[in-house]
Amino acid sequence: MRNLSPLVAAFTIACSSTTEPSVRQAAWLGSPPRAIQVSDTVRVGQQFTATAFAAGSGTIACNRPDGSRVEYAGRVVRIEIFVRVDRGQTVCTDDLRYYPIAIPITLQSEGVSVVRVIGMSTVSGSYQLDSIETVVTAVR
Repeated sequence: MRNLSPLVAAFTIACSSTTEPSVRQAAWLGSPPRAIQVSDTVRVGQQFTATAFAAGSGTIACNRPDGSRVEYAGRVVRIEIFVRVDRGQTVCTDDLRYYPIAIPITLQSEGVSVVRVIGMSTVSGSYQLDSIETVVTAVR
């Protein structure tokens, strides 16, 4: 996993709102093996689905899956996963659940690519952006 903490301040400000009934924020990353599932081998130019797992409270109002943002940079597919959290008097339980987020991906060239999922984790008691990754081979 890679520490991406310099982005935390900018991300927190971008997601803050005092008027919305809920707010979109980075999802908590699941732990292996419930972190990301994707085929080892896929076809070039054909869409496939990766599934990232957001970890969170059994209370769905505390971490409702809210999609992803996908960026391609060479042989790296960078995926940010999000949850929507209700504001106000929501009580979150401490039972850990995993919520799937389906992510459509299309690789345009043959070879090995890295699929990197970015979300939140706790390191030494502080919240930080972090990532998990796996590799996928695209064939013709």
